[in-house]
Amino acid sequence: MPPARGAAVSRSAKLKHHQKQQSQSEAQHVQRKSKDGDGTLGFHQRASRFRTYPELLQYSGKSCMENRHGAEKHSGVGYPWELPAHILFVVLLYFMVTKTIPLGQVAAAKRGVDRFAATVQFSRTHTGEGTLGDVSNVHDSIMYSRAFLTALLTPQPVVDAPEWQQKLFFLEVNRLVNSVVLVQRRVKPTDCSYDDMRPLYKQCYESLDSQEKTSGVMTLLDDSVVPYSERLGGFAVEVPLDKDAALGRFDELRKGGFWDSATREFAVRFAFHNSPGHYSANVNLVFEYSPYGQVKSDVDSAFLRFKPYSAEVGGGEFLVIQVLTLGVLLGFFSVYCWSVAKQPHPRWMLARVLRPWQLLELLNYILAAVAIIMWLNYVNNPQRNNFDFSSPDFQDIGPLSEDFSAIVFFLAVVLLLWTIRAIDFFASIGNKRLQRTSNIIEEVLKGLVPFLAIFGVIFVGFVLVAHILFGVHEDRFNGPEASAYTLLVWFVALSDGHRSTIDLPGGGFFMFLFILVAMVLLFNMFIAIVMAAHDQVVEDEDGGGEMPVNHVMADAICDRLGVGKFVGDPLHTSGAHKHAKTDKLGLQRLVEMAIEADQYRGQPQPPSAVANAV
Repeated sequence: MPPARGAAVSRSAKLKHHQKQQSQSEAQHVQRKSKDGDGTLGFHQRASRFRTYPELLQYSGKSCMENRHGAEKHSGVGYPWELPAHILFVVLLYFMVTKTIPLGQVAAAKRGVDRFAATVQFSRTHTGEGTLGDVSNVHDSIMYSRAFLTALLTPQPVVDAPEWQQKLFFLEVNRLVNSVVLVQRRVKPTDCSYDDMRPLYKQCYESLDSQEKTSGVMTLLDDSVVPYSERLGGFAVEVPLDKDAALGRFDELRKGGFWDSATREFAVRFAFHNSPGHYSANVNLVFEYSPYGQVKSDVDSAFLRFKPYSAEVGGGEFLVIQVLTLGVLLGFFSVYCWSVAKQPHPRWMLARVLRPWQLLELLNYILAAVAIIMWLNYVNNPQRNNFDFSSPDFQDIGPLSEDFSAIVFFLAVVLLLWTIRAIDFFASIGNKRLQRTSNIIEEVLKGLVPFLAIFGVIFVGFVLVAHILFGVHEDRFNGPEASAYTLLVWFVALSDGHRSTIDLPGGGFFMFLFILVAMVLLFNMFIAIVMAAHDQVVEDEDGGGEMPVNHVMADAICDRLGVGKFVGDPLHTSGAHKHAKTDKLGLQRLVEMAIEADQYRGQPQPPSAVANAV
C-alpha cells in the first residue's frame, strides 16, 4: 500500500474510532443530565481554562493525544490537588508571618505606647492642665514635649523590683536604648505679601513642600548652632537617657529659640527593646505646624525583630517554615510556567497568561519576589548586624523598622491575594454547585470592569464636590483623599455622619443626590451584575457562550505583532464551539481538525483542507 494511502486510512480509522467514543460519551452525558438535571460547563468556558491543548482535546473529542501526552482524566478545571495545595500554602504563609513578628505582643505594646502618650499632662497657658489632644499651638507642643520627656525618663516605681529594673524602663517592661533625639524641620523665610501688607507682614513662612531648608546650621539666640542631619532628616539635637541632663538641654533649647515661626515639624524620637517578646520599636512623637494655624499630633510606633533566627525566638523553626513556604511557592511557579509552556501555540501561551486568574497569580509571584528581596536586604543590612544596644549614641532604627513593616505588608498582601486566587480552584472539584459558584464569581469580576469605569467617574465627581462643600467644616472632607475614604465607607454603609452632613451648607442637596445616585442606583447596578453573571454561567453550561476574553486579547496582540495563525485552533472552528454538546457533526469536525493539526504541527505548510477549514 502506498504510504500516502496508508496514512489516509490511518487517519480515517482514527476518526471513526473517535466518532464511536464521542457517541458513547454523548449517551453517558444524556443519562447524567436526565438523572441530576444539570449539564456540564460550556465549551468556551472550559476551553479557556484547560492547562494544555491535550486536555482541551480530551474534553472536545477524546482524541489520541490523550494517550500521547498523558492528559489528566478529569472533567473539572485545573487539577484536584491544587485547591488543598493552595490552602496549605496560605496556612504556611500565615505561620511564617506570625513567626516573623509576634503580632499579639506587638499589638499590646502599641496600645501601651498610645495610652502613655494620651495620658501625659502638661500646663497650658492660662487654661490649666491639658493632654496630647489639647495641643493647639507651638507653645503647647513645647510644654507637652517637656512633660512627655519627663515622664519617659522618670524611673518607674515597681514594688519589690531590683534597682536595675527601675531605671530606664519605659512602661516598666521596655528598656530604653541609646538616647533621645529632638528633630525639627524648618522652612526658609520668603516675601509673599501684597505690597501694601509688607510693612505689616514682612516675612512669610510657607509649607515644607516648597520652602524646606535641607542644609546648613541653625544659630540659636545664645550663638550655639544646631547642624542639619541628613541621616535624621532635620535639625537634630541628642539628649541622654538621664532625666536631669535631658531636661536641662531641653530648657537650653527653649531659651535659645529652637522653636520659632519657621518650625513646621517637630519630633521626639526614641527606641526601646522588649526581651520577653524579643522585639524592638522606634517611636516618633510628631507635631506638624501648618502655615495656616493648625497643629496636628501623632504617635507613630514601628516594630522590628533584630535577630529573627536566634534560638531565643525559635529561629530554627522559623527557618524551616520559610524553606517550606519557599519550596511550595517555587512548586506553584513551576506549574504556572509549565502550564504556559505546554500550550501548542504562542497565541495560546499569551492567552494563558492573560487569563484573569493567571494574571492575579503572576502578580502574587511578583509581590512575593519583592518581599523575598526586601527580606534578604534586611537580614544583610549592616546597621542591623552592627547595632549596639548599649551605645549612648542615637542609632536611628527608623529606616530598619520601616523596611521590616514593608516586608510584613507585602507578605500580608500576598496572603490575601492568594486566598482570592484559590476561588478559581473550586472549579476543579466535582461538585457542580461549587463549580457554578466559582464561575459566577469569575464572571462578576469580568463584569465589574465596565461598571468600575462608570462608577469611578461618578464617584470622583462626588469626592471633589464633597471636598469643596464640606472641607472647611469637617476634617474627614479636608482633601480629596480624605473625602474619598469617607464617601467610600458611606457607599457600603459602614460609617455614620450622614445626618450631621445634611445640616452643613449644601449638605441636603449633596446627600439627596449621593443617596439617589450612588447608594441606590449604582449599588443596585452591582446587584444586577451579579444576576447577569449567574445567567451567563447558566447559558455557558447550556452550550452557548462567547469567545473567552483572554483569547480575544491574545489574538489581537498576536495579529498586531505578526504572529502566525494557529492552524487547527478549536476555538476558531466555525460553529463547533457554540454547539459543542449537541452538534455531533461539529464535534466530529473539531476532532478531525485536532487530529490533523497534531499530525502536521511543526511542518512548514499545513494541509490545505485544514487551512481552508480554519
